[in-house]
Amino acid sequence: MSLRSSLLGFLKVWREDRAFARLGPGSGRLLGMHYRGRLEARCGWTPRMETLRIEHFSRTIELTLSAPYLGAMQGVFLDLEYDCSGLFETPPRRILDLGANIGMGALTLSCQFPEAEFLCVEPDPRNLDLLKANLDRNGVESKIVPAAVGSAAGTLRLRFDADPTCSALETSPMHDLAHSTEVKVMTVPDLLRERGWDRVDLMKIDIEGTEDPLLLEENEWLEKVNAIILEIHPNTTPERIANGLSGFGFSLRRHGHGREPVYLATR
Repeated sequence: MSLRSSLLGFLKVWREDRAFARLGPGSGRLLGMHYRGRLEARCGWTPRMETLRIEHFSRTIELTLSAPYLGAMQGVFLDLEYDCSGLFETPPRRILDLGANIGMGALTLSCQFPEAEFLCVEPDPRNLDLLKANLDRNGVESKIVPAAVGSAAGTLRLRFDADPTCSALETSPMHDLAHSTEVKVMTVPDLLRERGWDRVDLMKIDIEGTEDPLLLEENEWLEKVNAIILEIHPNTTPERIANGLSGFGFSLRRHGHGREPVYLATR
């Protein structure tokens, strides 16, 4: 890496650190975690956990994470990729979080809709303890399901590597991942029965490239969903997703201007 590219990289992280400091953690916190994370990765050390206090939508939350989660955290809390508080006449009360990771999406939605209850679905076993800790610490009414979501129930291999935010089912073409583990796969109707819900007010989806089979196959359950906020990965297109959702009365549009391609589907 050249001196110029190193300096440009530092300036980018420094600017993001300044923006993040205004949310409460203080100057240098993100910068320190970023460069310590690079050292941990280079040396093969176990990433160190930190707990950050963040002022978010007029609430204070505590988030425990390590350096590999920083990119996802910046998308949620700096880019505000799930900022949808002004879009609903009636605030969502039942939120289904598919690909919950360590709870950052659920936390930002809980800050916006404090009366909501959550069903959080996460297949990567490395994330489950942090997911529970982050939701419990912040008083989020939730049930956690350790599973992947799909168009058919069963088991599949979950592929993963060092980054705990990018694990993907074997049916996804996303990412070149060296390791795998078998995980349970549940359908959306299975999950609704698990929670005792007949409808979902808001569904958040970040499932690393399996959007097509979930939303376009065996998808009659979409009649029971009022709104969807999702990341669309490059193995499909917004046009393809929009065509599949239109039959259920949804219109799809780009949501926000963050670093990730997040879309909102509403009726």
